[in-house]
Amino acid sequence: MADLESEEPQQALSAFDIVRYHAGDSFPVEDVVAREDPLEVRLNGRTLVFLMRLPGDDVLLAVGFCYSEGLITDRGQIQLLRHCAEGDFEGVDAGSADGGRDSRAGPGNLVEIEAKIEDGAERFTDARIIRTGCGGADLEQEVDLASIEVTSDAVFSQEMILRLPDMLMAEQKVFRTSGGTHGAGIFDADGLMLAVKEDVGRHNAVDKALGHLLMMGQSPEDKVLMLSGRLSYEMVLKAARAGIPLVCSVSAPTALGVEVGRKTGVTLVGFLRGVGFNVYSHPRRIGGS
Repeated sequence: MADLESEEPQQALSAFDIVRYHAGDSFPVEDVVAREDPLEVRLNGRTLVFLMRLPGDDVLLAVGFCYSEGLITDRGQIQLLRHCAEGDFEGVDAGSADGGRDSRAGPGNLVEIEAKIEDGAERFTDARIIRTGCGGADLEQEVDLASIEVTSDAVFSQEMILRLPDMLMAEQKVFRTSGGTHGAGIFDADGLMLAVKEDVGRHNAVDKALGHLLMMGQSPEDKVLMLSGRLSYEMVLKAARAGIPLVCSVSAPTALGVEVGRKTGVTLVGFLRGVGFNVYSHPRRIGGS
């Protein structure tokens, strides 16, 4: 199995000389920004997807993507997991307008997985490039929500839920330095933090967090997924496929995100700020204070 250690924050950052304008004056400064590099994920010898991501937690991202897409449901299915940290390979050029498949993506940007996969791999007959501004949803492929059911009876206290935003933000080290990343955290019903992951793509941050959960061999039935971004269709669908019963966010849901939550059995909490929040689906899992 590959090394699951996270990258240090500075390895996910790049420095640039810029000009800052303030109160009518301008002056040169050095600014630090989050990196965005391509990662190729190969599953059973075939390129599955190219993910534009924040370097770090690459193995967790690759595993989490397979998990949230329903291709893997248990770490026991994984037979080989390898992060290719050295050498070049045929990949995607982040600077190419068309994502040139014949260019070189550079060392360290490939994760190979061999696994006994579930049904659904046919959705990936052609490798896709998933950029940071969008997720991996293929709207040409209809998702059968009736086949996804989260039945957990876990109950989460209001007091615990209200603590989640501060706990998430406290662990977003790259965001505090650059202001350029999203965060996703996994917590248990007592509010114990299991993992907080960051990425320039919010879908990648979720996959990194879910990948951590899968590789630790922990059940999703009493877990919370806490997000820094909105509760969109794809974020809720990823949680539902992984079996997460509660998804919280400081931001708003989309109408389709609410619909997915209601149809799959996921409890959605939005506008989690200060001393209150909104519950958009399955409020039975929200307990007293």
